Order: sequence, then C-alpha cells, then structure tokens
Amino acid sequence: MKADDPWKPFRDIAAAPLEFARSWKVEHGGKVVGHLIPDVPEEILHAAGALPFAIEGAGVSASHAQAYLPAYTCNHAMGALEMALRGDLDMLDGMVIPYVCDTTRNLVHLWQRLFPNMPSELLRLPKRIEFGSVRDYACAEFARLAELVGAITGRTPSTNDLAASITLYNSSRASLRRAYKKHRENPSIWTAENLRVLLTSASRAPREEHLAWMEGLPWDDGAPSTSEAVPVYVRGKVWDPPDVLAMFDRLGLVVVSDEVATGFRWIQQDAPADREPIDALVDRYLATIPYAGYHAEPRALVAGFVERVKASGARGVIFLNPKFCEAAGFDMPDFSKALENAQIPTLILETSTRGVSSGQIQVRLEAFREMISGELP
Repeated sequence: MKADDPWKPFRDIAAAPLEFARSWKVEHGGKVVGHLIPDVPEEILHAAGALPFAIEGAGVSASHAQAYLPAYTCNHAMGALEMALRGDLDMLDGMVIPYVCDTTRNLVHLWQRLFPNMPSELLRLPKRIEFGSVRDYACAEFARLAELVGAITGRTPSTNDLAASITLYNSSRASLRRAYKKHRENPSIWTAENLRVLLTSASRAPREEHLAWMEGLPWDDGAPSTSEAVPVYVRGKVWDPPDVLAMFDRLGLVVVSDEVATGFRWIQQDAPADREPIDALVDRYLATIPYAGYHAEPRALVAGFVERVKASGARGVIFLNPKFCEAAGFDMPDFSKALENAQIPTLILETSTRGVSSGQIQVRLEAFREMISGELP
C-alpha cells in the first residue's frame, strides 16, 4: 500500500474503514473482531489471529437504532447500533463491548438478541480501579477474553503470542507518541487532522503494516514551527464531531496533550515487557488515565487532571462531552471548579449529531482561541 504521498495509506483507511476491513478479510481469509471504545486490549484480539477493528458511533445519524434505544442514549452507542442494523458491520466475526456505563452494559444484551449469528461479549472492565482485588479480577477477565476470542478465530493465544503482540503494539504506540511530539513542534506539516488519520487507521489496520507505513512519514522534514499556534488540552470520549481536529488546524489550535479515548490517552501507556502478558496488559489498563465513569477518589482524580494540564503548557482546556453521556457529566462540576481555581480557561462543548451543528462548535472554538491567545481587545 505504498504511495508517493506518505499520508495516503492512513487517509484511505480513515476515509473508508469498513471497505478496508472487508477487502482485508477477502484477501487474507482472516477474522475481523470489532470492539467498542474504550479500553479493550487489542493485543489479545491480535494475538488470537484477528484483525482488531474499532467501532465509533459518533457522527453516525441514527434512524433504525432509535426503535431499540431511548432518545437520550449517547451518540457513540446509538451510532454503533445503527451501523450494525443497516448492515455496515456485516464483515465482523465477533464483537467486544466494554462495560464502562449502563448504556454499554445494556447494549451488549441488545446486540446478542439482534445479531445472534455474530458472537458478542461484554468485557467486564473493573470500575473501582483502586479496589484491593482489582488486579486479580482484571487478570481473570482478560484471560476470559482471550478464550472467547480464541473460540471465534480458532486460535487461543499462547503466552508467546500475547508477548509478541504486546511488543508490536508498544512499538506502534511509541511511533504514534512521536507523531504527537512532531505535531507540537511543527503543526503546519504534522497537523491535528494528520494525527487523527494516523490514530483512526491504527485502530483498524493490521498493526504490523501500519507501523511499517509510519516509517515512511516525513519525520525529518521542516524545522520547528515559529507560528503563533495556541496550545490546548482536550478531554473527551472520541473526536466528535469527526472534523473537530480540522477545525483546530484552521484556527491555529495545537493539541499539546489530550485525554480522548481515541487520542493520546489511547497510546500514552505501554504494557511492561518484563511481566507475564496478561499481567502486563492489566498493568497498562490500571496505569491509563481513568475514563469517565470509572470510580476513583474524587480529589485525587481532579488534582491529577489539573497537574497534567499545567505540565502540558496548555493555555486552555477543551472538553468534548458527548450529549446524553451521564458519566462525563458527573466529572464536570469538580473539573470546572478546579480549573477555575487554577485560573485555567475552559470551554465545554456538548457534541452530538442530534441537534449540535459543526458550525456552532467552530464559532465557539474561534471565540475561545481569541480569548486564550490574548487577541480580544
């Protein structure tokens, strides 16, 4: 999949991920296992011989799914079900839905009823990540996932299989973190939109090939930028609306770091190479910044967040909160108050394809940029 334009392989997959998965399945005869974001250990799916394929519902207009889910369901879950109902996910040989909220817990039962020929399973991620027995529980759950995926692919991953997948994914994450660094240094070439296509394609392409493609990117092109880009810190579920990072580029906003499940949060932590594979994957999960809806000591959660924002050098924080996401809403009062006390400007954007236009979001982003850059009179 080489091309004169080194960004082309990533853009092609990001533009048509479903078509790519179908063609890969025909060409390789392999199994495609979908997973709903966040925090499904892709290494386990890969080690079982499957192509891990991330499902994002954000940005999908729902019509069929509204017959099965309440109107107040978040767009991520509603959109994922919509894709399945209209046949977009017919190439999947299995589906893993993580338990992060009541919606995802109920979604898996609906999925099993509507698509009985597609094996699907709830990954029971521990919610109380500071609880004493959380490690033993998570290890048992990740081992159970390995058995379930092995039943789909016909290859239960061995310790060596898992170790090899961990090594590969650690290398991929390191390369993607390097791309974030280039974005901070030279956002005119390493744009936020380019970051998006790198991350979007990584969660859908064979990771070996994706890592090889990344070697051909213009790592040494151009000196660090001297433009007046404004650094921001972002927290959210997914990049929603899907074109929000292109808006950042147009407005001169540079994402110095983020806690988005499909962004830097997804690649920040590696799995330790010196542990047993399942233990290493659990270590990575527990070291990852807690996702909205995971239970942690509130004061420590807020203090850690403010500390990370300050360390990033961001001039402001942007929250991309999915409409109807109760988990994200629970965190907001504490986060907002703490940022206000720290005198860090904040913009809270409620995102959804239902009733929230990209134009509205761009206007608010533009005003926020002017405020934190000091351009307002």
